[in-house]
This record gives sequence, C-alpha cells and structure tokens, in this order.
Amino acid sequence: MSITIANLGYISKKTECLSFLYNMFSDPYISNIQNTSIRKMFAIFMLNRAFSSCKILKFAPSPLFEITKSQANKLQKILNVKVNYCFSYSTPYCKDKSTILLPLYTIYSKTLYGILFEIKPKKILPPLCSFAQFTDFYIQKLKDTLNEIRPDAVIFSNHSLPLKLAKKDSYEKDTYIFCNLLAKNLNLKEYYVSFQSKLGPIKWLEPTTLNILKKLKNKSVLIVPVSFISDNTETIYEIDYTYAQFAKKMNINLFRFKSFNDDDDFIEVLSSIISRYI
Repeated sequence: MSITIANLGYISKKTECLSFLYNMFSDPYISNIQNTSIRKMFAIFMLNRAFSSCKILKFAPSPLFEITKSQANKLQKILNVKVNYCFSYSTPYCKDKSTILLPLYTIYSKTLYGILFEIKPKKILPPLCSFAQFTDFYIQKLKDTLNEIRPDAVIFSNHSLPLKLAKKDSYEKDTYIFCNLLAKNLNLKEYYVSFQSKLGPIKWLEPTTLNILKKLKNKSVLIVPVSFISDNTETIYEIDYTYAQFAKKMNINLFRFKSFNDDDDFIEVLSSIISRYI
C-alpha cells in the first residue's frame, strides 16, 4: 500500500510555465470542452494569451515542488509506509491507480478533483476542510496570528473560478461555509471573503481580493490565503508582491497568514488524517 499527496502544479522556470499552462487548459474540467481535438486547439490558443503570466518567474519562482517533496518525506517517516507525491499539471504527474490519494486542497472543486477521479486510484480522500483535525488546527494557528498582530480586518482570500464553471460547482458555497466557520470560531468583527488569481477577460467569482483591499485604506489587514496551504506563486507573488505594493499606496499595513508548508505540526495533522485509511 502507498499514500500519494497531490497538488495542482508549480512554475519555477519558463519550460515549466508553458507545460503547466498547456496541461491546465487541456483539462476538460477546466476548459469544459469534451472534444479532445478542439480542447487541444483551445489550449494552444490560451497558451498564446496567457504566456505573459510567465513574467512572474523573475519575482517569484514557485517553491511548491520542494515543499511537496518535503511533506511526503516527513509523512513517510511518521507513517512508516511509502508516501509519494504528484501533480495534476506538473511532473511527476498523478498516474498511480494503486495508491490512496490525498489532494492537498482546502475545499472541494470539480476543477481540482475531476482530473484526479479520471485516474481511478484505490481511494481519493475528501478535501482537508472535511476533517476536524485540520479545521481545529487552522483555527488555532489563526488565533495565534491574530493575537500577535491584532489586525483591524481579515480577508479570507480564495482561488477564483470562472462564473461559468462556478455555477456547476459547490466550490463557492463551500468556500463561504468554511470561511464563515473560521470567522465564527475566532469571533471576528470585520472580515471579508474574496477571490484572487483571475486569468483572462471572462467573468470570475467576486468580490476580488484587490477590490476588498480598496475599501480598507489606512487599516491593518491580515490576508488569509485559504486555498493555499503551501506557498506557491499565488502567495509569494500575488499576495506578498502585488497586493503588498498596492497596500503601500493605500496606507494599509498588510500581513499575510503563514502557509503551513512542511511545518512539523501540520505534518502531524496530515498524518493523523491519513492514518485512518491505512
């Protein structure tokens, strides 16, 4: 028996950027195009439009590969079973049918899980928010951070989805449920649920994180990247660089909730979740 932890993918150099984008736009659960030939043409078309996004590599190459590898190694030492790692859009790809798969996603979306179900592994575990151990851990970590910095407002920032896909998905509803649960347990007085990482000209879920920040001029603000338990481009470029630059112009004292990455206490939480299935 083996365990495999899964994530979406990473971009740390230009060749990875091209392959990541092509694989993403080729995913039928992203493009919503069932015809393979048309979907591939769509991916090439979108690749040309989205290639400019590769410029972020100058500022923030993704550390997700190394983080995920470390998570797997630490879990293997604790669980005493083989723990692999894979990605939907980057190497090593998720292909193993004989494994128990743990996607490292906070909240379920068909756009995340669809391609994993196609593999038909032995078992796919539900999103992390389904487990009390994870939720309790998240609340405690947030409580510690809030006690340390005492912000005026909290933004729960989540990866956005195109509206066309969101209408057929439970993601938006589940996102609000989980964020409101966190806020209730923390007795937050001023908090917002928002969405980031929009790509292209089509309509995506709103409000955007940037538009929420525009309302918080002269305040201290904590951004909690709910969708991202590990650091990647969305945290270290979009939040730590882009939003931080904007916050300076608005006289906002901006903080970002630390990603769990391969921290030992988070690995303990993951191991307690996995141990129920082995």
